[in-house]
Amino acid sequence: MATYKSLSASLNWPTGQPPSRTTTLITGTLSAEGSILIPHFTNTTFEAQTPVILISFRHTYNHYMHIMRKMGVHTNRHNLQFVNALAKGDFSNLPPATRPHFTLNEWPEFFQWLSEQKPSMVILDGVCGLLDVGHNVDSVLQFIGSCQRIVEEKAKDEYAALVVNVFLDEFSELLVRSLVRRAHFLFSFEGLASGASSGVSGQLTVVPGHLFCQLQKAFSPALLHYRVSDTSVQFFSPGQSNT
Repeated sequence: MATYKSLSASLNWPTGQPPSRTTTLITGTLSAEGSILIPHFTNTTFEAQTPVILISFRHTYNHYMHIMRKMGVHTNRHNLQFVNALAKGDFSNLPPATRPHFTLNEWPEFFQWLSEQKPSMVILDGVCGLLDVGHNVDSVLQFIGSCQRIVEEKAKDEYAALVVNVFLDEFSELLVRSLVRRAHFLFSFEGLASGASSGVSGQLTVVPGHLFCQLQKAFSPALLHYRVSDTSVQFFSPGQSNT
C-alpha cells in the first residue's frame, strides 16, 4: 500500500490512521469515488493489529474482497467483519468464506451486536442509501450517531474510530452538511474542472470537521491530486508528477 504514503505524510498521520475516538467523513461523486480510501484505512488498521468492521449499504462482501486483493490488502474473517446492510434475508446457505458476519435488519439488534465487538475501526460505506429506502435525514443521523457513541465508548481503552463514506449529490446534500458538523475530519473527493486525464483522476481536499477543535491538536488542510489504476491509488501534490 505504498501508494498511499504521500497521503499519510501530507496529513502527518504516521500510521495512516485517523486518531482514535474520531469520526472521519468521506464524500465522493460519480466522477470521484470516495470509496478508494476504504482499502487504505483497512490496511493501516490491520497493520496496527486492530480489526475492522465494514458496514455496507452498497456492495456485497465479495465485492470488497475482490477490491482488497487487487490492492494488496490481506483480509480474513477474523480481522475484517462484514455487515450486510444492502439486502435483508437469510444468508446461511452462502459459503462460510463469503457469508456476512451480521445482516442489518433491526437497528436495536445491530447496535447490541456492535457494542459486543472488540474495539475496531468501523466503516460505514454508502450510508446515504438509507435515504433511498425512505428514511429521512434525522433518522440517518440517529443511526450514525448511535454508531459514533458506541465507537467512542470502545475507544476509552483501545484504538477505535468511525469512518463514514457518503455519495454527495442534491439528494444527500442536507445529510452531508449535517455530518460535517458531527465529524473531526472531512475528506472531499472531486473531479477536476478540466475533466480527468490519463495522469490525474481527480482531487482530494482534507479539512477539519466541526468537532476537530475537541482534539486540541494541530492539523494542516491538504489539497492533493490522485490517480486511480486497477491495482493502486497514487496521491501527489498538484503540478507534480505521479510517477
